[in-house]
Amino acid sequence: MRTSRHRAARGAAAVETALCMLVIIPVFMYALFLDDLLRHTLDSQETALSTVWDYAVQDYPTPPKDPPESGPEPFNGFTGAQYFARLMYCDHESGLDSFGPGKGPECENDEGHHAEVSAHACWLNPGAQQVQCTLNQADPNGGGGGGPAGAYNVDLHQSYMDQFGKGGVIRCSARLGVQNYLLPKSFLQDFSQVGLARQTKKRSDGIHGNATGGDLQDDPRGLEGDVYLLPWERIAIVTDTWALTKAANQGPGTTNGEEDNLYVRLAQVYKNQDNAGYTQMSSAAEALVSQATQEVLNSAIRLDSMPPGDDPREPSLSIKPFPSSGGPVQTLDQNGGSASYFNSEWKDWDKDNNEATHDARGNNYLGCAQAESC
Repeated sequence: MRTSRHRAARGAAAVETALCMLVIIPVFMYALFLDDLLRHTLDSQETALSTVWDYAVQDYPTPPKDPPESGPEPFNGFTGAQYFARLMYCDHESGLDSFGPGKGPECENDEGHHAEVSAHACWLNPGAQQVQCTLNQADPNGGGGGGPAGAYNVDLHQSYMDQFGKGGVIRCSARLGVQNYLLPKSFLQDFSQVGLARQTKKRSDGIHGNATGGDLQDDPRGLEGDVYLLPWERIAIVTDTWALTKAANQGPGTTNGEEDNLYVRLAQVYKNQDNAGYTQMSSAAEALVSQATQEVLNSAIRLDSMPPGDDPREPSLSIKPFPSSGGPVQTLDQNGGSASYFNSEWKDWDKDNNEATHDARGNNYLGCAQAESC
């Protein structure tokens, strides 16, 4: 009787174990699969986030150079920033850098970065996209509108933007595709006919080869086809498109034709033909000088020979950089003598709003006050 009871107990335990396996094994496999999916999602987020922030440090005033990819650049570094980001993240994270000579932007000749247990992500999957960025345009795959930042449909304002606005709204997007290398499509079919996952792939067929030939199907149950598409990662940044990196240093009565100089920007607004006040003033000034020189002054006097300041048709700018000590004092000759003036784009009487903003911004990534704190 005792042996019979022991055998019955062992038989019951075996049945319970077999029944538990219907739940334990799939749950364990799903845990491994979800862990890989979570890490791939973070990799995809890092790709888009890091790339768009690269545009915060581009040298916008510098004329575009030869880009690493074909096509003109709207500003220096626009093409290069995303091109090198695609190289860096072709293996899905910045810590591996498996790209190199002959390996191409997709790392297609190197599968060493595919070391996951159950789910392998690849940019080569159908529907996936390596990071791409647009300037003042809508995301080609949806996700918001487009157009430049700060456009007011005012001719004078727009002409300034067209000449000096090198940046704008930069939108970057990326999407990873994942294939299943562990979960069986079905499990213990004698007990259950419910599907568990999309088609299982074989590593021996090649990760990149499987991705390139992937079967993408829009199945809400997640069972048809063999590609899981992670959510789109979209992020945008507005660059300070009119900022000058060169300190303004201009004396009254002088001109400066350098493109990145403040004087050129002032002259563009002051002398613009869309500026009705300038058009009316210019013709009136010419008539006044012509009449005065004929009736009162020397007839040899011409507006074209006068320096800015004496010629009202030309802007006269006076601005000095803030020195390391003291104030930006400028001495001007006037009335047979000289006088000193406080002159700076930095200080605003007793307020230092610009300086306070500068000091509040951290020196580390994303403007963090402390390294790796955000």
